[in-house]
Amino acid sequence: MPMRFYLKFSVIPIFLLLAVFMGCSNDSSQTEEIVEGEIFDDEELQQLLDTGIQLMAPWERFWNNQFSNFKTNQFVLDREETFEDLEWPEENFITPGNPFHPYLIPHPEGDGIVDIYSYKVTIPTEGKPGLNPDSEVIFFKSNGMRKRLLFIGPSGGFEEAAWISPDILMVAGWFEDEEGVSPVIWMIEPENNSYKVFTNPFHTNQYVKDAYLKKKLQGIDL
Repeated sequence: MPMRFYLKFSVIPIFLLLAVFMGCSNDSSQTEEIVEGEIFDDEELQQLLDTGIQLMAPWERFWNNQFSNFKTNQFVLDREETFEDLEWPEENFITPGNPFHPYLIPHPEGDGIVDIYSYKVTIPTEGKPGLNPDSEVIFFKSNGMRKRLLFIGPSGGFEEAAWISPDILMVAGWFEDEEGVSPVIWMIEPENNSYKVFTNPFHTNQYVKDAYLKKKLQGIDL
């Protein structure tokens, strides 16, 4: 039952009323700040997710062709994370002629390029290329800085990526847990050092973990 106050000005001093009023105003301001701090609502977030999946259509088709019960509309927001601002001076070494150059993801406004393959794939001076157990997403910025956006160990991998806006990069891949391998999507905001993780209920023990990379990187003899 709500608590009711009956105020008589002859009993309660004016300064007390002012204090109550100011306290209510401050509470209102704090609430507005929290609301204004929200970047996306559910509908906008879903639109961004759908856009990213469309831009990564080859990845979606690859999974669908192997597993008919995999559905992209079953992705749900699992959690939000922040990451360390790990950035240092380094020019992009993946220049024309480099085997990874055709697979770079340029920023839509020319602010650099993203590379998700060169850390994973090793190309020795002699012999056949191989795969590292770990994976990394690197942003070579136009100001000459290199920034790590994502890193994952042997339990996961990055397969495809696309910019869905100048501020948001989407990365698709997989993660393995006790139930098997499951597709995962990461929605990264590089300037905020944060990302959202979207998981899918589909799991399988039949997924060949390097299959997509072998199909995608046809210019590299994996």
